[in-house]
Amino acid sequence: MRINAFLPFLLLPLLIFAKSVVYKVYFGIFSAGRIEINFSPDRVEVTGASGGVIGWFYRYKLLMVYDFKNPNNTFMTEEENGKKKTYNFKRILEKKSWLPLVVKLLSETPNPDTLKTIKVGEYTVTLEKYENDNFFFRISGSKNTKKIKLFRWKKGDFPKRIEIETKAGTLVLIKT
Repeated sequence: MRINAFLPFLLLPLLIFAKSVVYKVYFGIFSAGRIEINFSPDRVEVTGASGGVIGWFYRYKLLMVYDFKNPNNTFMTEEENGKKKTYNFKRILEKKSWLPLVVKLLSETPNPDTLKTIKVGEYTVTLEKYENDNFFFRISGSKNTKKIKLFRWKKGDFPKRIEIETKAGTLVLIKT
């Protein structure tokens, strides 16, 4: 019984320093899979896999570790239809720029005063509009990612919906 009484105190550091969120991913109107984002004080781990309609004919898995203290230690491994590739931070920004951009935004506090301009590598994320807990960002410097919209983002929680406008189309992430 004594251990049960102390269990909340043992778990408290995990709750304070580690946060995670799971999003269902859609490409256009098609279900594409899911991603899980796990935050710790110094880094973020993102795992994802294809699923839904797109998963029927396209197999994809990813693991990205974003190191906040030293972004050059950031890496991503992806497995696409059986072929495995590993990328450094610079290559991630070229290939899947939306992912580190979204992760960097989610690591911040949802405050329009502090989110006016953020740098991620050589890209600039600029807050264009804020209204009713909805944030609209323009991305400068990226050939692939144009805009990121975070909907119903409140302090202490993650956005309920994220829309990412890319050169290939729109990705929609819905919090589960």
